Amino acid sequence: MQFALALREYDVIKHQPHPPGYILYVVVGRIVNAWLDDPTATYVALAVLFSGLTTFVVYYLARAVYDRATALAAATLLAVSPLFWFYGSVGLTYAGEALFASTVAFFAFRALNGSRSDAYLAAWYLGIAGGMRQSLLVLLLPLWCGCVLVGVRRLRVLAIGLAILCVSVLTWFVPMIWLTGGLERYLAASVELAGSVVKPTSIVGGPLEATLRMSRHLLESVLVALGPLAAAGFLSVWYVRRYGWGAREWFLLGWTIPPVAVCTLVHFGQAGYVLTFLPALVIFLSRVLVTALGHAGESLPHPRARVALTAAVLVLVVLVNGSFFVSARPTPRDFDTPRPTWVRQAHDEAFDWIFSRTAAALREHEDVVRGFVDSIRGLYASAETVVITEQGNSRSYPWYRHAMFYLPEYAAYELQVGGLTPGFRASRLSTTMTTTPETLIRLPASVERLVWFVDHWSPTTVRPAGLVEIEIPYGRYLYVLPLGKKPVAYEDYTFVRVEPPRRAVGAARARSR
Repeated sequence: MQFALALREYDVIKHQPHPPGYILYVVVGRIVNAWLDDPTATYVALAVLFSGLTTFVVYYLARAVYDRATALAAATLLAVSPLFWFYGSVGLTYAGEALFASTVAFFAFRALNGSRSDAYLAAWYLGIAGGMRQSLLVLLLPLWCGCVLVGVRRLRVLAIGLAILCVSVLTWFVPMIWLTGGLERYLAASVELAGSVVKPTSIVGGPLEATLRMSRHLLESVLVALGPLAAAGFLSVWYVRRYGWGAREWFLLGWTIPPVAVCTLVHFGQAGYVLTFLPALVIFLSRVLVTALGHAGESLPHPRARVALTAAVLVLVVLVNGSFFVSARPTPRDFDTPRPTWVRQAHDEAFDWIFSRTAAALREHEDVVRGFVDSIRGLYASAETVVITEQGNSRSYPWYRHAMFYLPEYAAYELQVGGLTPGFRASRLSTTMTTTPETLIRLPASVERLVWFVDHWSPTTVRPAGLVEIEIPYGRYLYVLPLGKKPVAYEDYTFVRVEPPRRAVGAARARSR
């Protein structure tokens, strides 16, 4: 939703999109949107394009690193990876991240073989990749530096490459800062986001439990991304013992380690983060699988039978991945049946990190949003209704940006609940995404009701007196609270309707007569 809102107005302060900016992604989106005139279709088209191009880049990269058989297997298995398939169908930056990461890796590998021109090309593409997702600069810079130092072995080439990288970054960084209103405003928005989102999950500012949780989520996402190909990991020990661990494997490992370290120790907010290094895993495991099948086929009498064996296994993996992505769907949440804590946690994580990355889950998500939007718009007038979303509700997705995008005519508030520091965001009262640290919320006199845009009521919050529960499709609910003349208390918050000036009331009555 942040990228869709950025098509209307690019403003990092308003998180349109959120820091660090993603300016090249938005620029390309605006170009495509000028043709399609549909933000959702625009970003989905980009995801499809990026994911398709990634398979071609991975093919050529795997062919350069290993051979044609490995390249065919890697491109095929990446294309049907459930996670890669999912993010190639939604309007987010992660398919583009996979494309740029693979492109930088391709030229970096050629630099590892001694090519100076490819070292410079890799630096240029790395700078451009930063305009797509700024995190790529941090995650791929060690790979580029290592390939140049080991392959080219010239500090002069490294220095020139860094200069090219800086020039490439400045081509998008300067316009982004200008559009944001200056470096000070940009840094303030970035620091605020880092303090509220990144620091609580980092090993420096967060508890050990957060690090362990992110590690678990990362592992679950990798397993979903690889599917049956993950089983080839058990053959890796055999492969290394038989064929050794050479420069090619060190290259793929050097690509993988920085993103894994950041996802584990700093922040892991989306399964899509895996796409930064997923091509490296797929290439290596495809090599292991193809080699193991070739070794197993040595006992077969005919060479074509060996090829058929490899093809049969690849087709099986394709069918399993395809069936999972197309058919698997998350089961409805059951909050009422008593269950052990670890069972509930396992079910919730399977819902959030495994079965939510499928075609069926994507369709259900779209239908859920449509159900909320159509129900609110069909039942209640915008001038009389305030939409409430929640951050910290353990039983609901935080729908604030969806409410802003799909219900722009409604005033929307996001409340901090579930033990978070009290405060709120208001779609019409603030020009930034900074949380207002207040608990008194003043509403216009015309507002007659509050409508909660949440999946389910939080178990840690008490329902206000008079709250009405309305069931809508897909097991969701609208929670509606009529407002009277008296203030309404909810959690730490107090909602007060501001009475209009008496003169205005008298004039309105006179006109009505």
